[in-house]
Amino acid sequence: MRLVFVTLTMLLATSCAPAPDAYVFRNDDRPAYTRTTTVDGLKAMDPAAVTLLDVRLNEDFAASPTMIPGAVRRDPEAIAQWASQMPKDKPVVVYCVKGKWVSQKAATYLSEHGFDVRSLDGGIDAWAHATAPNN
Repeated sequence: MRLVFVTLTMLLATSCAPAPDAYVFRNDDRPAYTRTTTVDGLKAMDPAAVTLLDVRLNEDFAASPTMIPGAVRRDPEAIAQWASQMPKDKPVVVYCVKGKWVSQKAATYLSEHGFDVRSLDGGIDAWAHATAPNN
C-alpha cells in the first residue's frame, strides 16, 4: 500500500511540473526589460514592418477585448508553442495591460530566443489613453 501511495504521489508531482521550456507568467518575478517603445514610437512604425502581439493574460483580455489595430492575440502562457512558429524577419512589439509584467516577460522570452523585440510602455492602457477622442 505504501508503494502505491509513493508511486501515485510521484506521478502527480511530475505531471504538475511545468514542461522544460515552460515560461511561468503567474508569479512575482517581474523582469526589467529595457528595450521598450512608446505609443508615439509605435504609431511611427510601418505596420507592415513590425509584428504587433497582444500578450495579455486570458482573463485580462476577456475583461477588455479591444486590441490595438493590426495586433495579433497570443496567449503568453503558451509562448513556447507559438514563438517557435513565428518568423524572425521583422521586429516584434508586445503589449499587455500596463506594460510592466506580462509583456516584459514575453519580451524577455522572445529576446532570449532570437527575436528583435520591444515592450510597449504603458501597455494597452497607454494606447487607449493616447487614442481617446479627447486627446
